[in-house]
Amino acid sequence: MINPDLPEGTRLGPYEIVRKLGSGGMGTVYESRDSRLGRNVALKVLSIATDQSRLERFEREARATAVLAHPNIVTIFDIGRYQGQPYLVYEFVGGQTLRRYLKSHKLKESEALTFAVQLVRGVSAAHALKIIHRDLKPENVMVTGNGTLKILDFGLAKLMPESGVAAHDVDDLSTREGHILGTPAYMSPEQARGEMIDARSDLFSVGSVIYELLAGKSPFLRQTSVQSMSAVIGDPIPPLDKSLGVSSSLEKIVNRCLNKNAADRFQTAQDLLFALEAQAPEIALKTHAVELDTPDDEPTSIAVLPFADMSPSHDQDYFCQGLAEELINSLTHIDNLQVASRSSSFQFNTAGLDIRAVGARLGVATVLEGSVRKAGNRVRITVQLIDVADGYHRWSQRYDRDLEDIFAIQDEIAESVAQELRGILTPGELKGLRRPGTVAAAYEEFLKGRQAYARSTSESLDEAGVFYEKAIAIDPSYAPAYAGLADVHSWRYQWWGQQDSDYKIADDASRKALELAPELDQAHISRAFLLSLKGHYDEAAASFEEAIHLNPNSADAYYLYARSEFAAGRTAKAAELFRRASEIDQDDFEASALLPMTLEKIGRTGEVEDALREAASRAERRLELDPNDVRVLSLGASVLAHLGRKSEAISWSNRALQISPHELSPLLNRACLHARDGEVDDAIRFLERVFKEGHVHRDWIENDPDYDSLRDDPRFIKLMQGLE
Repeated sequence: MINPDLPEGTRLGPYEIVRKLGSGGMGTVYESRDSRLGRNVALKVLSIATDQSRLERFEREARATAVLAHPNIVTIFDIGRYQGQPYLVYEFVGGQTLRRYLKSHKLKESEALTFAVQLVRGVSAAHALKIIHRDLKPENVMVTGNGTLKILDFGLAKLMPESGVAAHDVDDLSTREGHILGTPAYMSPEQARGEMIDARSDLFSVGSVIYELLAGKSPFLRQTSVQSMSAVIGDPIPPLDKSLGVSSSLEKIVNRCLNKNAADRFQTAQDLLFALEAQAPEIALKTHAVELDTPDDEPTSIAVLPFADMSPSHDQDYFCQGLAEELINSLTHIDNLQVASRSSSFQFNTAGLDIRAVGARLGVATVLEGSVRKAGNRVRITVQLIDVADGYHRWSQRYDRDLEDIFAIQDEIAESVAQELRGILTPGELKGLRRPGTVAAAYEEFLKGRQAYARSTSESLDEAGVFYEKAIAIDPSYAPAYAGLADVHSWRYQWWGQQDSDYKIADDASRKALELAPELDQAHISRAFLLSLKGHYDEAAASFEEAIHLNPNSADAYYLYARSEFAAGRTAKAAELFRRASEIDQDDFEASALLPMTLEKIGRTGEVEDALREAASRAERRLELDPNDVRVLSLGASVLAHLGRKSEAISWSNRALQISPHELSPLLNRACLHARDGEVDDAIRFLERVFKEGHVHRDWIENDPDYDSLRDDPRFIKLMQGLE
């Protein structure tokens, strides 16, 4: 018998071992890579004797069971031998075993019934082909992320002749001669006695599983295997606890499945299925999947961390970050899925992280992490979706492709993750997951541009513009590069002098992005942002609304729309939009920091203090990750000042100015601090520095109540006149 622990990279024909998933009495299971089809599969190396007649029997029956194609049965892809040992290759299913699921979930009757229907549908499909399982139990059933139940190990099942088969058939694939195949607490009485078994034996096992779905425990599990077998054979069925509230009709169905006499059970799986579906007619209309127990008002959440750079030269940071950011942008199109923002997730380096601690810090239920190895025109991307609660891998995959396939890889990852978290996707969601494609060379320049753009300094914006222009030169039809170029020059226009040349480049680029990709939400956001800077607020609003229609979960769209509406003097609308932006991105700071100002201005004073406290809390959390975040320090200082924490506010502001003495945000917010406290001379002094360093948005200042103490001062009036 071979060593069951095969190291990573071991080849079994076309299959390459990726990692060990687990071991059991019948063999060891590995996640493996099918080099021919470029997909990950599960590969089970069986721990059985290598007698030739048994191997031939196994292969014959495995081929027969491979015809099973049903949503509730894991599909067998292939069989083979490695060093004389047989192995099975089957569908790689993300999720967790039903055993593991039941340890952390107490099911309602409706949820248990939906799982039961799926289980029996799978069994019925197998029985229709004369295949019995013989070892149905929670460990051999998987629950995927969207609640679909899939039965494992039909590849170890038995073809059923009309007379049935012996429980200890000498041709069984057992680990030793005469061993009874099955698990004591779930096998039927006739199986436990070593008698002939047929399809009704599977129905007894099904009844034991359904009992456990309802009660949270097995009806016949005892301290030892012998005691469990004795209970199966002779003990009465334990009545379900009345406190569970299980209907008497459903309990009767379970008890009939668990009858000691096979003749008194349901005679076919189809009969059992009819009985179960009659308990809840609406379940009969569903093809599969149970709604997992995430409350409607508590959406699933995820953070996508920057991928680790495993490339030989370790110079692909821009590619690793860019891939993760593309996935963030894609996943925001999924309804009822909260996606942590780039600025939050990217505070964490993937090396040596405690994923559970990261997830808890970001307030998300799941974390997607991965690594990239890029060499020449080849790329290897490995990704894992991890539950924060227990560190369990819900889904993982490895992609070895040409670099030109990067968009297909991104689409596959985004769709797999979305389906794992939210189940069946709508056509609109599937469409939203797809990002515009281009050639690899243009995409690399685009990713370099976006990494530079995220640094948000004058120098990095110049650098980003150069990269975006290179991407456009390589592929003049790539809309995201035009949108990125528009954003670069829009920011330059707003904060660095309102140069006509910047506006023209942004105008041309945003128009081109929309022409090339009218269904790209980012193209509409870029266009709307530029329009708002020119005071075309109604046109900007129309473009923002279209972006939100295309992607209702875009925090950027709501945030920039809110800024536009505030500058337009439509403060009530701005308040609504700032609130929505902060709800979508619950680790966001900027929208939550600006919300109190809008609430105060429209007279909703009773809500202001709570909003300020929430903003301060978010700012403090962000600074725990990055104590030198200038934007958080400067804008957060204003929040602290409004809460009466003046000394802390000045301290934060001083730190921001020390880090970036010429950046406009800390200068402008320091002016606001002084103006708010009536310190007019100090406020004017900082504003003069702002106007010397660059430019600001006149309409915003005219509507910002922080400047009210300055409006009659001749120096302020003169400064404002210089904006015209």
